[in-house]
Amino acid sequence: MMKIRHKALQIALACSMLTTTSMVLAAQPASHHYVVKNVDIGEMPVKTIVPITAKTAEEAIQQAKVIAANPDADLAEFRIDLLNFAADSKQVIALGQQLNQILKDKPIIATIRTANEGGKLAVSDAEYEKLYTAYLQKPFMQLLDIEMFRDAKVVRKLTDLAHKKNVLVVMSNHDFAKTPNEQEIVNRLLKQDQMGADILKIAVMPQSKADVFTLMNATLKVSQQSKKPLLTMSMGRLGAISRVATASAGGSLSFGMIGQASAPGQIDVTQLHQFLKAIQPTP
Repeated sequence: MMKIRHKALQIALACSMLTTTSMVLAAQPASHHYVVKNVDIGEMPVKTIVPITAKTAEEAIQQAKVIAANPDADLAEFRIDLLNFAADSKQVIALGQQLNQILKDKPIIATIRTANEGGKLAVSDAEYEKLYTAYLQKPFMQLLDIEMFRDAKVVRKLTDLAHKKNVLVVMSNHDFAKTPNEQEIVNRLLKQDQMGADILKIAVMPQSKADVFTLMNATLKVSQQSKKPLLTMSMGRLGAISRVATASAGGSLSFGMIGQASAPGQIDVTQLHQFLKAIQPTP
């Protein structure tokens, strides 16, 4: 416990230096917020997400039980593309229903991260639409991750269907090679807002310390222009600070891990919770 507190103080100082140097001031809480399974998404404190990274149903069930029992995890992301039966919608739906029961009061984000954006499942736009449409017939999830750069008609159709089924849309974009310039990040997030997203998400890979500032400053700018909750991150070890500093830049959610990470730079969720508690601007 002392070790975690010591690290929390260190990272709190680092966050303070980050936000001061880049002239980032704490943004007002997002005006749009959503209460899902009693989890208030969009209001402080920042909510933590833990991914289910299993290949088999048995492993997924075990991971869900661990997440359900951990008070530092607020939501779970079900990474469907990592399953060894990811293309079988019937098996996925059956497992998703089990996970929803196990997780109880913790919302599920259902995600197919396609090969286009660093995931494990290579699918056409038509296949992507077919799988997500099947999931939404009787939703096992409370939130659905939709990649913004799929076919525009597919994105629109899936977004409308999700909303019809009372499922929130996390619209996403991932760049595992680089960090786009600040204005481009802002443009992508604001476009997600215009496309009907409920939560705006982008993950980028930094090549320098300056890239981390670029992501954080873009997050702040979007938080001042959009009322939607933000989920932004600079990946890898270099960008790990962004997963905590997001609390001071207008972010609403952050990924942590229990065991295996789903993306580079994720922090153990208990440590992440301690870091966020130490630095986020809450009353």
